[in-house]
Amino acid sequence: MSREELCLCPLYGLIDVIAKKWSLLIIAVLGNEGAKGFNELQRELKGISPKTLSKTLKELEEYGLIKREVINTKPPRVRYSLSESGWELRSLLIPLLKWVSKRGGKKAPWCPIKLTHPYERHTNSK
Repeated sequence: MSREELCLCPLYGLIDVIAKKWSLLIIAVLGNEGAKGFNELQRELKGISPKTLSKTLKELEEYGLIKREVINTKPPRVRYSLSESGWELRSLLIPLLKWVSKRGGKKAPWCPIKLTHPYERHTNSK
């Protein structure tokens, strides 16, 4: 019987990014509600500083989990949304959340992730 091996080296940097509290909350909010601007995200994520939000958005973009779109208006607007990889990661988080919930995880009233939402058609339509 052959043993399947999995190299975790590619995860090294990504784990550092998604292990941060705000990263997964940003992915949850964008997955629930679609594209949002910087100020909308800051209002939704109560307690995040502008500096932390900016840094986290840059890291998520560098890892290809979110997309940043500059809208050519005066003044220019920026919208953030999940990339294909971001949608995939979000879909992988749902079973983990269900698993934790079955084992005594407590539901917080402010928890932003929803198990199903109209924006999930994005991943289900493929």
